Amino acid sequence: MKVMYLLLSLATFGLFLTVAKSADLHGGLVVQIGADELETPIKMCESGRYLIHVVDSDSALILKTQQILQDRARYGLVWAEAVQGRLPYSENVVNLIRVTKPQIVIDEILRVLTPRGQVFFPEGKVTSAEILEAAGFEAISEKDGALTATKPWPKEMDEWTHPRHDANGNAVSTDTIVGPPDRVRWVAGATSEVEGLVTASGRNFYGGLLARDSFNGLRLWHHDLGRGITNGTDFKLPNLSANLARPVASDNYLFAISKGKLVSFNAATGEMIRTFDGLAQVKDLIYHRSTVIATDATAIRAYSAQTGLEIWKHEFAEARNVAAINEIVTVIHGRPNRGETSKATALDLYTGKPKWEKADSYLDKVYRTVMFGDQIAYEVSSLNDNDKGNAIHIVASETGAAAWDKAFPPGMNHNRQARAMFLNDDIWILHGAKLNYDDKANTKRVPVEVSALDPLTGATKKTHSAGMTHCFPPVATPKFVIAGELDMTDVATGDTVANRITKANCSRENGWVPANGLIYTTPKHCTCWPMLRGFVAMAPVSQMENHPAHRPIEQIDFSVVKGPASADPAAPAPGAQDWPLYRNDHLRSGSSASAGPGSLEQKWGTVVASSLEMEAAKAGGTVRSNIA
Repeated sequence: MKVMYLLLSLATFGLFLTVAKSADLHGGLVVQIGADELETPIKMCESGRYLIHVVDSDSALILKTQQILQDRARYGLVWAEAVQGRLPYSENVVNLIRVTKPQIVIDEILRVLTPRGQVFFPEGKVTSAEILEAAGFEAISEKDGALTATKPWPKEMDEWTHPRHDANGNAVSTDTIVGPPDRVRWVAGATSEVEGLVTASGRNFYGGLLARDSFNGLRLWHHDLGRGITNGTDFKLPNLSANLARPVASDNYLFAISKGKLVSFNAATGEMIRTFDGLAQVKDLIYHRSTVIATDATAIRAYSAQTGLEIWKHEFAEARNVAAINEIVTVIHGRPNRGETSKATALDLYTGKPKWEKADSYLDKVYRTVMFGDQIAYEVSSLNDNDKGNAIHIVASETGAAAWDKAFPPGMNHNRQARAMFLNDDIWILHGAKLNYDDKANTKRVPVEVSALDPLTGATKKTHSAGMTHCFPPVATPKFVIAGELDMTDVATGDTVANRITKANCSRENGWVPANGLIYTTPKHCTCWPMLRGFVAMAPVSQMENHPAHRPIEQIDFSVVKGPASADPAAPAPGAQDWPLYRNDHLRSGSSASAGPGSLEQKWGTVVASSLEMEAAKAGGTVRSNIA
């Protein structure tokens, strides 16, 4: 009977692993509803890539499960908990759910799953395809009596695949779920500052290069772009080079510069897929309509993302500032430091055939290009504290004909950028802060504001306060312009919500990243004030009606489940000099009523190293053993 059970468990595990791989899930958070079968979660956790939470309404069974997991030395990667009715997770957190007992309603399962997360019923009879479809699942399939269904990606949720959101360079997300932070979704620790973040298909890619799950923050894989090593044991997240192209994400691929070469990775696993030949010191990189477009000091090239083969190229000196929209690619080229005139050229995405070319003196100083609709914005930025030397120049994307220019002081403290954000039929800019910077006697500060400009004329249509300024450029969503110390200006009402829970990294591309219904920031070294640190994801207010977190504290039901342990009636009460708990007491006060000693002196000491460690220390760190 035990042999038959084991065979059935192995068959179930194989089918479950197939479900995970079909979802392109190679690590993450898994929940099993039902503690009646443990071989599958125990086997699945052995890769170290999954955290598995086993829940069941049967408290007695959970106690047995916990003991089994401890006896098998798997507790931690797999853990068990008694749960009644509601899963202990926020929305959009769990990657995969396996249901062996129908103890949780389908709507609750849908709530906690990440977008594109899957639910798996090893025995389909506990539910039906019709029930799953009515709840909102898609891609429902049945195989060998098991049912699998996928949570769809919300149409209101956007990604951030390029340093400035998309290949068009417009730092505006279309995510309408993003709002002022009300909850911390997840935090992961960091040992150093990290600059740079792109995200696609529920995966975040940080610096150079670490992949985490977008919705729960769990680590997926890493690759040292400097050394070209994937999942190395001595990995330390490298900083991105200021002179090389930044990583770019897509559903299936992550494009980056590894050991000086442009390569693509499997976005789910980190496996290197292919190298794109012919480039040296890649300066710009975008991905648009299955085409990889990159520049170096001598040319701009387009490649097939699927094959790595070159589609077309143009030999341009110092090709830079690439952007693309629809079937048009624009690039600036020329070496003004050698007396050459910089030119802007528009090319056909698929053939590389030139559509137009123009020369203008301001092109020498353009820092970034933005394409949107039938317009192009060329941003000229000082990239220092000076308010002068910052402007946007608007031209027609089909012809290159000039429309209008606007010089303005970017609303930033340092590394000032004249950023153009195409948003809701307007062009929004952040302006203000220091004026007359190069004239110290007349330097002054003016309020930091955001203004909506008419795309056709550049005329100001409306202006709102933008709160405090800082040293990274603004980003936006359809509802908010986000700048400063998490100041979110409502573009419809002009109201500004300031949330000082944390600060963004001082990046030239983006400080805040609004995507996946969340606001992300990366680790920073700033010590301006006590703040949330590390890799951070913040969620807006929950849409759940009467959410417990928004009730008065006296109306919140703090459920207490009594376990099998009991107090020792003979245990003495803590004295005034004692510190019996972490942070001393049940209030976690971290303080004591004791006055403490008047002076410090050593009472006792002990050696904590083992005898083997002592011998190693004596031998300079090396101990030889004859044990076979």
